[in-house]
Amino acid sequence: MKKFLSLALAFSVCLSLFACGGMKHPDYKTELTDQELNYSADELEDYAAMECSVDDYDLPALYKYFDGKVSLGVAFGANQIGYFGNKDIDILQESRNTEVRTMKGILKHYNMYVLGNELKSDHCNPSEGVYNFDDGDKLVECGKAAGAQLRGHTIVWHSQVPQWWFKADPNDGSSLQDCYKNGTLASREQLTERLETYITELMTHFKDDIKIWDVCNEVLNANGIRQVADDSYWAEIIGDVDGNGYADDYVEIAFNKAREVGGEDLVLMINDFNLEWQDSKVNAMYDMVERMLRKGVRIDGVGFQSHIGLDCNVEKYRQCIEKIAGLSEVYDECFPEYKGNFRIQITELDMNMYVGALANEYGFRTWSDEDYQKQADKYYELIDMFLDFADEGVIDAIVFWGTDDENSWLNSMNGKLRRNAALIVDRDLTLKPAFWSVARAAIAHRDS
Repeated sequence: MKKFLSLALAFSVCLSLFACGGMKHPDYKTELTDQELNYSADELEDYAAMECSVDDYDLPALYKYFDGKVSLGVAFGANQIGYFGNKDIDILQESRNTEVRTMKGILKHYNMYVLGNELKSDHCNPSEGVYNFDDGDKLVECGKAAGAQLRGHTIVWHSQVPQWWFKADPNDGSSLQDCYKNGTLASREQLTERLETYITELMTHFKDDIKIWDVCNEVLNANGIRQVADDSYWAEIIGDVDGNGYADDYVEIAFNKAREVGGEDLVLMINDFNLEWQDSKVNAMYDMVERMLRKGVRIDGVGFQSHIGLDCNVEKYRQCIEKIAGLSEVYDECFPEYKGNFRIQITELDMNMYVGALANEYGFRTWSDEDYQKQADKYYELIDMFLDFADEGVIDAIVFWGTDDENSWLNSMNGKLRRNAALIVDRDLTLKPAFWSVARAAIAHRDS
């Protein structure tokens, strides 16, 4: 009976996704999950004792444990949500198809969505006057189908950015390094115009649908603004426009333009890595955001990417969040009409298992039950800490960076091909101990 019901539901979901525009989407959050579940601790333990798959109909939906606390999000590729319209309907009927099951897991368990790569500028603006928002439109359609919030990631970055933006001649085939040596980089005026034109096109296209944006991503090195030595040409070209001694004016330009085009209701954030442990970077982030807030640049929050390791020091992480959370007082002072709007989001959460003695190992490793339990314990500790801040109104979203272990960037981090196990869903789409630990932490906060 259960198998028949699963097949029927898979057919219904896939048929709806396959259908042409105009057909109203079903309520996926209702249709993919048994509505008789009570989300109690006892019920959770009953399921944790079984082997469950991410798409099981009678499995509780993970995001519901976080209702009223935080949005629970997931990052994925456009291919993972664009599968349905490109396949034969007889294939779509098969519920054991990996793509169908993965998509059902996205729709079922999360209520915040983000594209990992396809809203980055090299994808959206590959050449002058050319814009490609098709994959972003797929994200919007997916979000509407599931009633999910959407995050736009990311507008300004030093990586995955169109190389032509930084060249005096956009058709110059030279490398940026050669342009730098030859003095043929774009002028400040050129780069500013290109950035503002892009933001106008992007934000105009998505302003009604994507309400949260990482406007700037990874603008800092360990101590301050990235430079050419850090493979970033932003500060080199735009530099210190206002003469205050800081070459981070491109960040200000990007936020001001995004606010101008997108409107006052958008949540505009700055996002970076290593904020969970690197004091110098945390201090640089605090100082830069405070400086901009006091100049009237409304930055609504800081994203902690949280590409952590199994050996993450959660107490140190807590201290770093506390430091950045102090910006809320500056925000409220500078923008009293938006008091209480400053937030922190956990934007790219995953857990590298190759730490300590395994740090330099590569290949296809088999992880033991003990390994998975250590990971589960660390995820519990993390989520428990995040929810402490959620209770204080500091953190309002937690986003996992990938749907499952097979679809994790950590499998090829730094050119090392290896079988990592960074997420809460296994390669075969079964639920790992970490999945249950995440839910347990949420229940502990909910019921305390």
